[in-house]
Amino acid sequence: VLLKNSDRTHMTAGPFLVGLGVAGAAYAAKGALHVVQRLKANPEHLKVVNAAGAGFQAVRDKFSLSNMASQFAFVRGPHAVGFDNVMNRREAAQILNIRESSSKAQIKEAHRKMMLLNHPDRGGSPFIASKINEASECLTGQGRSSGSAFS
Repeated sequence: VLLKNSDRTHMTAGPFLVGLGVAGAAYAAKGALHVVQRLKANPEHLKVVNAAGAGFQAVRDKFSLSNMASQFAFVRGPHAVGFDNVMNRREAAQILNIRESSSKAQIKEAHRKMMLLNHPDRGGSPFIASKINEASECLTGQGRSSGSAFS
């Protein structure tokens, strides 16, 4: 059976790459053994390496994913956890981005602006729209009997 030149190069490339990988692993092992022998010869270096390892572990623990959420909680702010179960004036004012002591005309204008941005017919969320309506009703004193349509 005659083989083309391209078939011969594919057949010899595999064993060559395996040999190259084995040689690289052996060279890395030789380097690791050399480092271990030098550390055994000088116990002071071993203390430094152990201290560095403890430092790296402390940094890893400090910057773990579970710890990162608590580290950056200030970015979200104190009211970034969602809506209260029962709407109050403070939350209603925050939703409409006005003061609690705003006039009925200011509340009506803020409600109109927020609904233009968040109306379900324009791609907004029905839940958010209901919260905007509930906020307006809470601040104007119209109060619903059941609260939010989604609660």
